[in-house]
Amino acid sequence: MRHSKDDEYRELKREAKRQGIEVDSIKYNPAMVVGVPTEHKDKFDVIQRLGRISFSNFGLLPSGDTPDKPWQGDIKKRAMQLMRFAARCRKENRNESGWRYEIEQRLFERFDIEVACSALDPGLSDLFSSRIEEPCLAPDSPASGPRKRPDRIHGLQQTKNFDMILQSPYAHDDPPHQPPRLVEDVVKTTLNPDNGGSPLLFPFLILEAKREKGAENFEHMEIQTPFPIKHALQLQYDLLHTRGNTMDVPGGPLVWFMANRGEDWRVYAGHVQEREGRPKYLINFLWGGSITGIDDTLQLILIVDFIVDWARDIFRPNILRQLRTLSTANYNDTMTFAFDPDVYSLQGEVQPWMEGQDIDPEELLDVPAADAPSESASEDTSDHLDRFTTMYGVVRDARQIQSRLRGLIITRDNLETVLQSFENPTAATRFVRSIISLLSRRCVALDSEEVLDAVEDHWSGYTRIRPNRLDQKPKVYVQFRISFYINPVWEQVRELTYLAATDDARELLIQRAGIRGAVRRSRFSPPACRGEDLISAFDRLRQNSVRRDLVSSLCRRTYMACFEKPRTVLAIDNDGAVHEIEESKVTIKQDKDKRSPGVQMQGIVHAIYEKHRIGNREPSEPFLRASTRIDFEGRALWRGWRRGDCLPPEHRHLDKILVYSDVPDARYLPHGSRQKYCLYILDGRTDHLNAFSVASKLIWALFRDEVYGTVRKAKVPRNSRNWQDNRDGYFFSMESENTQDFLRLSRNSFRQDVGSWIKATAGSEPSESTDQARLPKAWYISKAAASALLSSTDTSQVCTIYGYPN
Repeated sequence: MRHSKDDEYRELKREAKRQGIEVDSIKYNPAMVVGVPTEHKDKFDVIQRLGRISFSNFGLLPSGDTPDKPWQGDIKKRAMQLMRFAARCRKENRNESGWRYEIEQRLFERFDIEVACSALDPGLSDLFSSRIEEPCLAPDSPASGPRKRPDRIHGLQQTKNFDMILQSPYAHDDPPHQPPRLVEDVVKTTLNPDNGGSPLLFPFLILEAKREKGAENFEHMEIQTPFPIKHALQLQYDLLHTRGNTMDVPGGPLVWFMANRGEDWRVYAGHVQEREGRPKYLINFLWGGSITGIDDTLQLILIVDFIVDWARDIFRPNILRQLRTLSTANYNDTMTFAFDPDVYSLQGEVQPWMEGQDIDPEELLDVPAADAPSESASEDTSDHLDRFTTMYGVVRDARQIQSRLRGLIITRDNLETVLQSFENPTAATRFVRSIISLLSRRCVALDSEEVLDAVEDHWSGYTRIRPNRLDQKPKVYVQFRISFYINPVWEQVRELTYLAATDDARELLIQRAGIRGAVRRSRFSPPACRGEDLISAFDRLRQNSVRRDLVSSLCRRTYMACFEKPRTVLAIDNDGAVHEIEESKVTIKQDKDKRSPGVQMQGIVHAIYEKHRIGNREPSEPFLRASTRIDFEGRALWRGWRRGDCLPPEHRHLDKILVYSDVPDARYLPHGSRQKYCLYILDGRTDHLNAFSVASKLIWALFRDEVYGTVRKAKVPRNSRNWQDNRDGYFFSMESENTQDFLRLSRNSFRQDVGSWIKATAGSEPSESTDQARLPKAWYISKAAASALLSSTDTSQVCTIYGYPN
């Protein structure tokens, strides 16, 4: 008996239900859908926000890395071209093959663009590979289930790094298997039948296309394609649950699916939920649009770019780490995988934390990581100042500052775990010797680890619960460093970093280093310090005014804790009795020396932290400390104009300042880092802020031809002269050629940028809601004046001052 198409689809739906596949055809709404992991919710939110971008409002600020990312500079041009080809296909009533020929190669071109290595000849990137209309087989039972041939699949290329790991012996057979099995014998990595060539590993994007005029619609595609999606998710799920895989993948498996019918496109995402101990495969509809419209075309291109970035920076490294856990019996050996010579897009330069020092951070890090914040890459829309954000600049409340702590503490119990993080014994030995050298050059002796717990509680508000120990608590030797800076998304950060080793762990480090004789001949007698005195010194630093901390952040100042041996003093208790007590003298001093041991110490701690951090998940290793608090309420705006609270004399009473900072390389930086200007509000009156008051301050900066400047802390090229901390200047006149050279900002570019921001923010006279009593102290600018600002050489001819704005 011959079955109709409808009978076939009904059978496919029943089979999908049997296999635990669920497709939600209603567009995803985070308020209505339950069970989606938080990490995936963040990605779905990014897709939906990209789906609200309009062509007219979209813009890109060019930067130093634009030549290495050709798709970004031409993104609007790509959207126009793709829309024209779609319109031609629609007009000519093309069939499915015609649509695919014209559209797919242009839409997915980023998968075939060499993205990072400008030193090499341009060519195809070896990160990804694709298959066209090849059968997809179930990983567990290739002979069973529907055999589907998706129109297009994208996955990972089998590079030398993958090949080396897959050919390694599987380390978790218990009892040992005879003959020994390889990793590729244990893990299924591909869905396509073996054709004798390099396989497509772990597919993450599936495309299905149908004829515009055909009878099959999106519902039919949602019935057909879930099987390949399920198979791709199952590959990731099975890897995650393979014996010996101890990696935590935030959110779990994720696969993207795109469906199109002529010019109409949809984007879906599939993930896994466990119910009653069994996996369920859920597919959500995220975005839909027509590529004959320019807004929808731009949105689809941006979504594809997002998927490429996710696959390169998150998905691929996670797969590599998981595979490596299967080839080693030690979990920490997996945290550093070898540089992959096939993949040019992973090449890059690391900020020179330790030039000329004993150990290079590249030995500790998986990939060259930026000093990027640990926050989610998605933009935080909860800040009410976000409504003033434009493509030219952002507005920030200067009262907000991150108090961040990063610490590495080595004890007798965790030493071996720390050393297992290194690829080879030589690197581990160099690390050990560096720790001994750093603590010998500068450190303080504390009574126990509990002092460090108290420091963290005061600095970042994180309280650690430590079990009671009956045995004697060893002393701890610690080196501290404090850094102030602006992060890529214009947030102020004050960061306390420390390297610590217990007394008994130091003895073990000396043994491992093989330099016992040399160390014993050297004098090691660090000053002791009471915990109360140390915490008091850090608290005094935290109580600096808003203005002082902002200036410290702009200058990227670094500080060290200096200690003197305790002295005996007389103190009177509550009963009036006099006692002798020991008092430590702790002072916080600026540490400007580029060869300071604090520079190398901070680099090592950050490198270890970055190696063990996966995505936005903080490391859980017992030897790392990481916590952050946003300090905001109760911070003094200034403290009697003490030294350090004052801005330049003529700006003593300003309540807003405009700051410029370029980001030389934003490859690894979060969304929202592209704006090169920030207006900081110094008086705390953000509730009264409106577009007109923002524009008036921008006009003030334009009229005075003055700007504050900094370098946001991010990955920069080794040859950059502006990366260093403790910068002397933070306020600049654009009339000076030295200023323009130092900021790498011409006067014309400054005027053009700020003028464009003014037009985007206000562009007209104040509304009726503006407080009339404050108008005499505000700027008045008409639309004509705003336009003239961009072309006039004499600002005074187009601006009328009714009073100096505060």
